[in-house]
Amino acid sequence: GDRVPDGKGGTVLAGGYVDIVNRPIIDKSVPGKERQFFSDCPDGTSLLKLEHPKVAGIKGKAVFAVVQFEYANADQGGADTYGTLPSPIAVLTLDQDQTTGALTLVKYHSVDTSEAQGLWITCGSSLSPWNTHLSSEEYEPDAVNIATNTMFQAFSKNLFGSTTTANPYHYGHLPEVTVKPDGTATIVKHYCLGRIARELVEVCPDNKTVLMGDDGDNTGLFMFIANAEKDLSAGALYVAKWTQTSATSGGAASLSWIKLGSATSAEIKALADTLDASDIVTVSKTDPLDATYTKIAFNGATEWVKFAAGKEKAAAFLETHRYAATLGGTLEFTKMEGV
Repeated sequence: GDRVPDGKGGTVLAGGYVDIVNRPIIDKSVPGKERQFFSDCPDGTSLLKLEHPKVAGIKGKAVFAVVQFEYANADQGGADTYGTLPSPIAVLTLDQDQTTGALTLVKYHSVDTSEAQGLWITCGSSLSPWNTHLSSEEYEPDAVNIATNTMFQAFSKNLFGSTTTANPYHYGHLPEVTVKPDGTATIVKHYCLGRIARELVEVCPDNKTVLMGDDGDNTGLFMFIANAEKDLSAGALYVAKWTQTSATSGGAASLSWIKLGSATSAEIKALADTLDASDIVTVSKTDPLDATYTKIAFNGATEWVKFAAGKEKAAAFLETHRYAATLGGTLEFTKMEGV
């Protein structure tokens, strides 16, 4: 909510919300007190350094902080605004005093998220071994029941100006932010790590394997193995199967992995652009008495699901929770906010 230096001689609102064309989103809840919305919930932060920073005004040492804002609790009138605003991400260039270690803000850069279709509820984050910020989009919007999701409709209205423009399949993925020496950054959204409530992903020492916890109730443990090191744009997705072996001292189990599919981010983005939920899966809340349906646990409830023939790849990467349950993955973990 403070005005902070933008590095170009002006100021910008810290944590400020903008729409898909980077115009301020205005809180009009109290007449006469209209102002730009800003977040009161900064969450995932990555502190990093670059070898050859090029930001003016640094007297000590340049340190960069990538900060993502999860949500705003309420508007000025007190109405709940959780999940209704497109999450901002900022890069802070900090001047570190080499005697005291004190950090002073020199430049605040709002990352342009429009190429990523905006961001949805960015929660915990990780710093990758290759010095990028691995973001999150938590509690992926359920595309099957999107018509009754008033939170997502408000999100779409704030982002695009219409309650129906935002596509639920564009959210629930892994955004990656790369900081540049001048304190700006680029962002790309990886569509091939599955649509889950991920945060705080853990990249293993091989620079290819990503372990992903899944927040919420009745969720899963997922793993992505990239085709190439330090490149999350293509690879294979797996879900864990927990086989209980003992109930002693909290329990013990063997863990195995079920492959859900292989894909590139571009492939899944193209499917997300063109498919509706009805093209991928049919869901019933009651037993249809049809053997072609599979009974699963989904989001704390029981469902019967049937996936369309030939749509396995779309199912694996866009309807990840339902497809993982159908293939035998364990979706009974609770609040696994990271690994």
